[in-house]
Amino acid sequence: MNRNQGLAWVAGILALIAAWTSGSLLMLHAEKDADLGLLAGICAAGDEGCASVVNSRWGVLPIVGEGQQRSGEGIPVAALGFLYYSILAAWYLLIGIADPGRQWLARGVLWFNALGMLGSIFYAGVMLWAIGTTCYLCLLTHACNGGILLISWWLRPKEGAHRGVGGPSNRLLLAATATVLLACVAQFQIHQAGIERSQTRALREESEALRQLARDVEKMETLHRVQTKIDTAVRPDDPIIDDVGGLHYQLVIFSDVECPNCARFDRYLKDTILPIWNGHLEVVWKHFPNSAEHPNAMRGAQALEAARLQGQFWELHDWLLARRTTLGAVRWADAATALGMNADRFVRDMESRSVSTRIGEDMALARKASIRGTPGVYLNGRKVSRLVRRSAGFWELQSESLREIRSSKGQDW
Repeated sequence: MNRNQGLAWVAGILALIAAWTSGSLLMLHAEKDADLGLLAGICAAGDEGCASVVNSRWGVLPIVGEGQQRSGEGIPVAALGFLYYSILAAWYLLIGIADPGRQWLARGVLWFNALGMLGSIFYAGVMLWAIGTTCYLCLLTHACNGGILLISWWLRPKEGAHRGVGGPSNRLLLAATATVLLACVAQFQIHQAGIERSQTRALREESEALRQLARDVEKMETLHRVQTKIDTAVRPDDPIIDDVGGLHYQLVIFSDVECPNCARFDRYLKDTILPIWNGHLEVVWKHFPNSAEHPNAMRGAQALEAARLQGQFWELHDWLLARRTTLGAVRWADAATALGMNADRFVRDMESRSVSTRIGEDMALARKASIRGTPGVYLNGRKVSRLVRRSAGFWELQSESLREIRSSKGQDW
């Protein structure tokens, strides 16, 4: 084996690795908590950035604009990546070095690879600057693409492209094409199976929630206490409804300003939960906009963050909830002016990198906690079940527990 043949094998192996990572990213598109096997450690290093990037509006073609509704499901970018790297793997592992009469094919592969590298550069920029989080699997894939391009350039035809006989034969080209198609069909089946698993898991969780609802309040409260606590990572400057002081409980809500379930829970929080606690419950807001179902959710989150920077978060929060169904028609500068904010600064902050990064941090935390829908409600770090959280008896039991603790420490209610 000469040096050029060895380089072709290296390019083929890099393409196989990239196809593997692309297939894994496609699985994350099907089920956000997919088991990636050996690659799971790479995603874990990115603090769930892989799932966040793959399931962003940039992860599916055609790319929809900010606040626009997607028509249909679209084509996952990871699926196109798998096809692209499968073609490169088939060329370098099954064909390798073309004969002089077939050098035009090698030149075509070089241009194909160069075009793919432009895509890698574009999506790396989108990931780092538009999405604001890091997908280490994506970076590994793009790095493999760069290595393949360097080898393609080294192996490029040094003379003019001649058309003639030689290898690869038409039969070998047909076999390579068939191999790529079979790989794509297999990956499609794996992707569909992942979607089915995700749907089955959601149904199973809903059934379990219904079984919990059938039990009495005290048993549901016991189930709540045995849940594993998570670190809700509350920042000192997070939007907070203050408590009256002294020993208190903390309620963290991962919410979406355009979500109808969030709006209903917000009303229930104000009408039922907070009066039960008499000011001894600290409520903290975290962002988890679901842009796939609520096209204006991300824009709303950016507006809330811009309002927070001017100390007007809850004022804008209540103002937006009243306009939740027409959020796409809101003129943000006018909204800022109506609430007494600096409109120019407000609009500028909405577009800032720091605001996008902060929202991305909340979203990464929500995905790490396996929150699949909004609102995600956590009391003292423990998840409050979707069905339990609308039970006044549950909140009364929790407040009574705190009342007893405060009484034992000589604190009034």
